[in-house]
Amino acid sequence: MAASSSTAAAATATAMSRTASGGSALPGPPPPTPSNHHAGPSSAAAGGTDAALSAFLHRLLLSSPAPQLRSPLAARSRASPSLPPLVSLEAPDQRALRDAADVGYFHLDGHGLPSELPSSALAELSQIDASSRRESNLRALGFSEEEEEEEQDPDGGADDPAVVFDACEGDMDALPAAAEYARRMRDVGMRVVALLSGYPDAGFREEPFAEGRRKARCLVWASKVSTGDTAPPAAGKAKAYPYVVGLHCQWEASGKEAAPASWVMNDSGEWVSVGARDGALLVSIGDIAQVWSNGKLRKVRGMARPTSAPMDTQHGETDRLSLTVLITLSLDNIISPLVPLSNPAGEGDDEANGAGADGDEWRFHSFLLEDYAWRVYHQRLQFKDPLVRYRI
Repeated sequence: MAASSSTAAAATATAMSRTASGGSALPGPPPPTPSNHHAGPSSAAAGGTDAALSAFLHRLLLSSPAPQLRSPLAARSRASPSLPPLVSLEAPDQRALRDAADVGYFHLDGHGLPSELPSSALAELSQIDASSRRESNLRALGFSEEEEEEEQDPDGGADDPAVVFDACEGDMDALPAAAEYARRMRDVGMRVVALLSGYPDAGFREEPFAEGRRKARCLVWASKVSTGDTAPPAAGKAKAYPYVVGLHCQWEASGKEAAPASWVMNDSGEWVSVGARDGALLVSIGDIAQVWSNGKLRKVRGMARPTSAPMDTQHGETDRLSLTVLITLSLDNIISPLVPLSNPAGEGDDEANGAGADGDEWRFHSFLLEDYAWRVYHQRLQFKDPLVRYRI
């Protein structure tokens, strides 16, 4: 019995010796658990610090405002209205024309348009059921219903334009005031084209419609404008179409209402708010004119749009129409620069491509208007210059 006790004591001593020297004769204690672990003073302090940090971060997230992402429209727009150059159709000034060529749009005075005619035309056009004009709109633009169905907008499509008329085809015979408005605006537009043709520094250097060289088309384009909406047109709400010059009437509001400013997307892709001048038309230089001038004229991407529509207090209407008249061409035309080539004999490639003159910074390839018009009309926004692919 005594020997057995001695043997057990020796074994215990041996095990303790192995443990002290790093051995593993016996298994260690189980890992701490919430039921058998009691934090010491140091671990309790660390836990308190973690809890305080967690509470601070929680309060910070709740009190901090959500990050605001600036939309491309807000980031690329200037909301303060500015006045563009003023050009008189009766006595054009070369300096004013040069300033207009540098920005791509200008106010036109001396046009002779009766002040009451735009309101009368709008009154007639507002009575038209825009939903029934879809096929007629496409026909006026040179497109077909079948082609449009192939390019349906997945978001439901845009309701712009509401109404489009080809004023040269007799489509407006049942609308006498609108037809007279279109006729007078067409005459003004053709005079503006002639004015740009004779501008020596940045014009076309020839009359594009003289002697039957080309046949001009006149489109009356009516767009819906919402009351109080002062932001630039949203994606899908700013349809465009190629043109030579566009004429937009900024005094459409009747009575004592102040004429609204207009949004214009300049040649850099920036929305600019253009203020109104009493009785002046807002003229925008289009993409066709820019190519004809071999890039010396700056253009407007798309058309001018009012910054907002005045509220119709009598009828409670929240939307109204805005009118723009476009001087353009039939879609079977080939568009190329009209400036003379620097070499009268012409190098074959440059002449075939419609290249410009005198070492111009920009030159353009020739292109079929039909293909370009389709692309521009279905482009949701024009932050990318649609003419970039045609530059040499």
